[in-house]
Amino acid sequence: MRDDTRPGRPARRAGDRQPVPPAMLAAAQPGGGMLSPLDSADASFRALTTGPQPLALHAASLASGLPDRLVPLDELRALLLHPATGARARNKVWAELVRRARSGSPAWVVGLVGVAMPGLRRAAATLSASYRGDPDDLQTEILTGFLAAMRALDPDDLDSVPLASWLCWAAWRAGQALAYADASYAAARRDLSDSDDAPYLPWGHPDFVLAAAVARGVLTPAQARLIGRNRLEGIPLAQIAREMGISHNALCNRRKRAEKAITEAIRGGRLSEISLDAP
Repeated sequence: MRDDTRPGRPARRAGDRQPVPPAMLAAAQPGGGMLSPLDSADASFRALTTGPQPLALHAASLASGLPDRLVPLDELRALLLHPATGARARNKVWAELVRRARSGSPAWVVGLVGVAMPGLRRAAATLSASYRGDPDDLQTEILTGFLAAMRALDPDDLDSVPLASWLCWAAWRAGQALAYADASYAAARRDLSDSDDAPYLPWGHPDFVLAAAVARGVLTPAQARLIGRNRLEGIPLAQIAREMGISHNALCNRRKRAEKAITEAIRGGRLSEISLDAP
């Protein structure tokens, strides 16, 4: 298995297998050339995580409670989806994947996208129901938005961002922008139930509830980040208040208003389709 086990350091290039070009993957399929952008990315991910040297991370070096061995990224993806994996450990792994993807290694870009694939597919599904354009264009825009958001992250501030939801939310917003550019999209949306309006991602973790709450206008992005940093990541309100240059009492009131809003939305059924199983 390939890996530089030290967190924050990119994998050794000498051992990296380059991602399989999507065109080659498509040509290898029955009726070649028919793979969608997400299917191509997923096939590249599978190529990198199979065989004698799968793309892997030493999980325990990133967060306690994770396996003390090299974990192939497909197995790691399943581990991150499991409710037994806490929010902080999950974010530590995502932060390492982002660092490696930002290092310029194509293999680690594919690895990051592959780990995010459940969220990316759900984003595409929620938009494609009423999008009348080319589905491949929509998926390409979702992938582009995801990677643009990854590149825009501050590498010194990754621990303060709920990365999984933040990046998949950015991907959904990119796809939404393309969809709304289609004149028929807005009319089609009016024919659908409100329950389809948000990027419901199939990962039953609280940070995705926050992303859905932002999508529905229940919370602002700033409110969601406040709850995420304080409640999910355990950062004290006093520290956040100092960073923001406001009083502790003022920040307490902001959090109270945000939590009241999301509680009322859940009780009112606006977020009823989101799993609230916290680790």
